[in-house]
Amino acid sequence: MLEAREIQQARILHHAVGHAGITVDQLWWRFISIGGSVQQLEIDAYLHQALHLPAFERELLDRAAQEIIHE
Repeated sequence: MLEAREIQQARILHHAVGHAGITVDQLWWRFISIGGSVQQLEIDAYLHQALHLPAFERELLDRAAQEIIHE
């Protein structure tokens, strides 16, 4: 079960990548390139608040999104 903080974090990330036009595929490739180890389907599920990700993976996912947005 997802904690309230994790749900909020997933919602914010989902909104940010959607607003920036970033696909799950783009996000996943960047995430993997910086050391992430979660599969693309799991990231998609997390963005829809359907799957828990460990804090380390969530931090890398946020970082990946920020890197893409700032390019």
